[in-house]
Formats: sequence, structure tokens, C-alpha cells
Amino acid sequence: MRTFKGYRWRYLFLERRPPEGFVKQYGLLLAQLLVNRGLEKPPSEEKLLLSASSLPHLEEATAKILKAVEENKNIFLFGDYDVDGLTSTTLMYKVLKKLGAKRVFPIVPERSEGYGILPPVVEKLKKFSPEGGLIVVLDNGTKEVETVKLALRLGFDVVIFDHHTPGEVLPPTPLVNPKISPTSEGYLKDLSTVGLVYLFAKYLEKLGYIEGADSFLDLVALGTIADVSPLSPLNAKLVRRGLKALSMGETSSVGLRYLLGRLNLSQIGEHDVAFKLAPRLNAFGRMEKARRGLKFLITEDERLAVKLLEEMEELNTRRKSLTERATREVLEYYEKNPSKALVYVSPKLRKGIVGIIAGRVTSALGIPSVIMATDGQVAVGSSRSPQGLNIVKVLERLSPLMERWGGHAQAAGLSVRCDRLEEFKSAFQSEVENYEIETPTLDIDYYLQPSNLRKREKLIEDLKRLEPYGAGNPPPTFVFEDILTDFRETRYGYALHFERNGKIYLNTDGSGEYIPPTYRGRRLRVVYSVRQTKGLKLQVEDFIVL
Repeated sequence: MRTFKGYRWRYLFLERRPPEGFVKQYGLLLAQLLVNRGLEKPPSEEKLLLSASSLPHLEEATAKILKAVEENKNIFLFGDYDVDGLTSTTLMYKVLKKLGAKRVFPIVPERSEGYGILPPVVEKLKKFSPEGGLIVVLDNGTKEVETVKLALRLGFDVVIFDHHTPGEVLPPTPLVNPKISPTSEGYLKDLSTVGLVYLFAKYLEKLGYIEGADSFLDLVALGTIADVSPLSPLNAKLVRRGLKALSMGETSSVGLRYLLGRLNLSQIGEHDVAFKLAPRLNAFGRMEKARRGLKFLITEDERLAVKLLEEMEELNTRRKSLTERATREVLEYYEKNPSKALVYVSPKLRKGIVGIIAGRVTSALGIPSVIMATDGQVAVGSSRSPQGLNIVKVLERLSPLMERWGGHAQAAGLSVRCDRLEEFKSAFQSEVENYEIETPTLDIDYYLQPSNLRKREKLIEDLKRLEPYGAGNPPPTFVFEDILTDFRETRYGYALHFERNGKIYLNTDGSGEYIPPTYRGRRLRVVYSVRQTKGLKLQVEDFIVL
């Protein structure tokens, strides 16, 4: 029987039964949810943080940083333009200030300047600091082997904190990246760069060099959620504590304090970070103002923080307007040029918004997409794919046609010379047409009927114990076996609802996909998730007509 979205349903509660003692301790629902996530015996926080001392090259990196501070050398922090890059650079800056460093120069590139620390950056630093100094690279650098070699030749020391997948050759310098070590604990490999810098701060605290490392957990929560890092045990603990700090208005950044005041949020959850805080911070980088974003997080000048907050709001408004208009143009193009895979290139697009557009297009059309901005010589863009199609496997076969590329199963970044665009477009569409798409699986945690939802207090209490939700810890999914449904039109399409007097609704995802009203009055088996415990917001994931 085909489901509405084409998923293969997997009933986890039939495959995995919680032990009797576990059920007595937690109750049946919470015990089942914990077992489904492999959390029967979660590691203690002490064990999680103690294992951080096993991060590769942490001791060597710490020694170089302490030496540079002691000798009053110039210390250059080179980060990235996204939120993980901005927060990790900010956190490192604040840690160095706690150590007493006086000559710290934080730097992030604009998107138009390219990703990663490149040779021209090092050459500029040499002109500024002929005597050399220390370069701390954050959220990039793992693959910049030649740039690191150049920096060493020019008399700089280099330390790298990064979480990206390494290449075959590593840079010849201390590289604090759990992914380079096969012996690193799995949950360390899930850390974003800001999480790695936090563990560096905890290590310094353990050695007695600084105090108050936990005051930076607000930055850790922001960077981790914004980077969609898996919320495995260590990340989940750090994010949970960071969200608590943000909810209490406890932040290490003057700019963030004013932003929280502007949004007037009483309690901040992962949804607020992902959809309210992170997009605003990302707007700086997407609109070629990443350096202003870094200054917003670092400054202790309240007047400047307020000024930058106003600038951020304006940039975010422009970013949303540009994104919505460009998405409409891409969808109109597809209507005139339908295909099984979409490649759209335009000189009008901003590089900073192509990833958002690709995500929306793929969600709306259910096909892989490549959206690229071009300057007439090179097209730079992002690719997204639906569940069941690994975009990396497609792009691997097209590697000779691209200048640079990288990514994971559902998202990738790439650049193509303009004189090869038509060849790339044809090859991409051909590869997708020949790709054997795997049927995606939808995991179902448990069976809950509408009557169970009326006992909201206990249900919400259980669900809150699993928060924060996100990558690696998805919201729980449940199944209604047989319900008679109706539909109401909303700003996002159509929302399926039932038990009108009980005011229980199931909403579509708001991304442009909607359930056609032809299903009105049908009996359905519905899989849904709980997206927000506040108000118990339910989200349709899939359904079958009975």
C-alpha cells in the first residue's frame, strides 16, 4: 500500500521493547522513546567532558596558544562566515581575553572571498605582521594543507579547530578535529567547532588558567543548532544548558542580550534558535556583511551593539525578500522546463541565499536541485536532494566537471566554470535519471490515539525530557491508526484536522508542500510528529488512505 509521501514505515515499538525495569522507572511511553534512541544507558556528563581531554592535538594546540599569549605575540583568529564560524571565533576571542592576551585580531571572510583560509589571506597577514605570530583557524582549515605550509614558511605558528571531514593529507600543524582520529568517541565527532572551542575552554579551566567556561554555553547552543550538528549525548547536554542560559537572559554577548530583548522570548527552545536567532545572525554572512556579524557578537560597546542589531534586522528583512522572490522565479522556471532534476543558474542571485532556495525548491518539488549564482566566469551554488537520493554519490561521478565541491547525503556546495555549465547540467540530469532511488524510511516511535492526547500534562512532561530536538534527535513520531479527517485552508496550504471540538490539528510543514483537499472526509492512518510541546503542535509526516 503506497503512502502519501512514498515512505516505508518502520514501527520501532514493534522492533524494540523496553526492559520491564526501565518501564517501571520511566513509564511506558518515555521508556519506549529512550530505547528507540539507544539511550538506555546514557553516559554521564562527567564521562562526556573527561573524554574531551582525548581530543587529538589538544595538548599541543593549548601549548602553542599559551606560549603566544605569554610572549605577547600577534594572535589572528580566522573563522568562517556562518553561525558556527562566528560563534567559535567569538568564543575563542573571549577565552584569549580571559588568558590576558592583548594582541588578538579576529577575522572572518565574506562569502565572495571564498571558503577557508587561502594563501592571499596569509600573505596579507605577513604584511601586517612581518614578525609572524599565531594563526588560530576556526571552522575551516582541515583541508587547507598548502595554505598552512605557506604560513609556516612565512614564520607563523598555526593551530586549527575544525569539525569538517579530513582529506587524505592533513596539514602539518596541531589540528583539533575529532574526525581525524579513529579512536575519538562518536559523540565527539558530532561536535561543531564552537563545541570544540568550549571543550578547549573547559580544559584550560581544569588546568587552572581560566574560570567561568560555562558562561559561553549560550554561544555553543547557537552554533550547534545553526550548524545542524547531531544532538547526540554531549551536544544535547551542552545545547540544553545553553538554551537554559539564553532563556534566563544569561549571555556572554552584549549584542545577543539586545537581540533577546528585541524578540521578547520568555523561554527559548531549539526551534527559536533555528528559526529566529540563527537566521538573523546568518543574515550578516548571506548579505556579505559577515565581519559586521562578528563585531555584533564580540563588541562590549552597547551603543554599537544596538546599531548592529538594527542593521541585522534590515539585512534579514532584505534576505527574506530576496529569497522569496528568487524561489518564485525558480519555481516558475521549472513549470516551463519540467525535469527530474533542476539546475538553475542566474547572475541575479546572491551566493548567500542559494542554499535556502535549493532547500525550498527540493522540498516543494520533491526532486534534486542545484541553484547557482554566477559572475560570468564561475558559477557557485548549492545542491539539495530528497530522502532516498544521496547527492554526494551523484556529484562524485561529475567531479571532473567541477572546480570544488563537498557535502553530505542531502546537501552539497559546488562551483563550476561557466564554460562547462551546459555539460554539467546535462550530466547532472542524466545521473539523476539513472539513479536507483532508495525508498526512504519513516521511523514511528509509538502508537498514540487522539484519546491519549487529552492527557497532555504527562505527555508533554515525557516529551520535554527528550529535548532538545534536532539533527540526530528528531521529534518523536506517532501513528493514529484510523481517524476521520477534514481540512482547513491555512497560509501554508491545507491543514488536516479532526475532532473539531477538541481543537486537535495536524499541520503540513509550511514549505510549500500541502495535502490536497481531495482527501477531505476520508479515513486515514496518519503518522505525525510533535514539533512543539508548547501548545502541542502536531505535524503530518505521512498518511495512508484506508
